[in-house]
Amino acid sequence: IIPNAFQHIFDHVALNNSDEKYLVRASYFEIYNEEIRDLLSKNPKDRLELKERPDAGVYVKNLTSTVVKTTQEIDNVMQAGKKNRSVGATQMNETSSRSHSIFSIVVECAACGSSDDRGEHIRV
Repeated sequence: IIPNAFQHIFDHVALNNSDEKYLVRASYFEIYNEEIRDLLSKNPKDRLELKERPDAGVYVKNLTSTVVKTTQEIDNVMQAGKKNRSVGATQMNETSSRSHSIFSIVVECAACGSSDDRGEHIRV
């Protein structure tokens, strides 16, 4: 399902018309022992804070967000984050996950158009 979702996102971006510009970003974090950890950070064991703002809602402060342009790039980001997940051995599974993880993809679209002679305008 995940590779198909990645492909679907970039297929849609590839079909865009010239009046639209896309930006795709990915982030990956885990919740382990009630601590939030950035799996894409240079220091994935550092603890992050959960915050809330009226205009943005709930978010993770200082979470790494990586711009990706292809399905291969987004898969590489996911694989890099997986390497930083907290795992431990159990009797049933040698590499059992000890956390909950969230891989988030944000797709932004800006509509570009030239409404006058001064050039291109961006409407987000």
